[in-house]
Order: sequence, then C-alpha cells, then structure tokens
Amino acid sequence: MGGRIRTRLRSALIWGLTSIGIVLMGAASSSAEEPKFSGGAIVEKVANHPFAAVDAKLQAAIKSAKLIIVGEPNYQMMQRMVGRERKPAKAYFVFRPDLGTPIFDNDPAAAMEIPLKILFFERADGKTVIRYKKPSSVLADYKGLGALGKQLDDLVASLTDAAVK
Repeated sequence: MGGRIRTRLRSALIWGLTSIGIVLMGAASSSAEEPKFSGGAIVEKVANHPFAAVDAKLQAAIKSAKLIIVGEPNYQMMQRMVGRERKPAKAYFVFRPDLGTPIFDNDPAAAMEIPLKILFFERADGKTVIRYKKPSSVLADYKGLGALGKQLDDLVASLTDAAVK
C-alpha cells in the first residue's frame, strides 16, 4: 500500500511540475515575439548569444554578487519528461540571506516574494531572452520595502546586463 501511495505522490509531483513548465513555456514563447507588459514591472532583455553562453555569464554574475541560487527549474528537462522537445529554458531563483533582514524587520508577509526569479529561454531565432519582474514592483505593496526594492532593481539589472553583453 505504501509503495502505491509513493508512486501516486511522485506522479502527482511530476505532473504538477510539468504543468507549471508547460504553462511557463507557452507564456514565454508566445510573449517573446510581442511582449505585452503592464506598468513596466516585467523586464525583458534579448542576447545575441546562445543559451549556454548566457547561462554561464548569468551564473558568474550571480556568484560575483554573492547571491545564492536557491532553485533552478529546468523547463526544457520537464518537457522531455512528457515526451516534448523544446528549446532550452530555465530559471534561477536567487537571493542573499542578509537581504532577508529588512524584509522580516519591515513586513514579514513580503517573504513570500523571495527568492527573486530570473527566467531565460532560447527563442526560435537562436537568441536568448531573459525576463524578470522588477523587485521594486514585487515589493511595492509591502510596508517599508521601497528602498530595498529599488536597490534590488539595480542589482538584478546589473546581473542581467552582464549576461546579455
């Protein structure tokens, strides 16, 4: 009985992750050609470099900023799990423990907005797109976090700028 429950739970987890990947890949591929963003909260940058080069540059920038990659969903791999081939696509969920202090000191509810998420994927034309939500817009609804949001805007912009150079 216990083995059957574990199998069902594993199947449900894989299905859930795959569903998230499919939704994100569909949204990413449909909006990459004609982005439709409200209020400038989402930033999109296009690199003329292949996916692997952007990935390496982004990892180096994250490391040099002393950020920690706390999650790394690989959407291309998730699609392969259901028999679909896609161009490379993944995300980095990044943060630095010291940045959590002002969040918890000002509005602990804002902890649901961390880590920061940076999505990147290869388009059909071979260019790599990087997308993220501006931290200032993510933290805007929380008490006392405006300055931190702007600081993080600059940090994420510098990371992604380094990756597209």
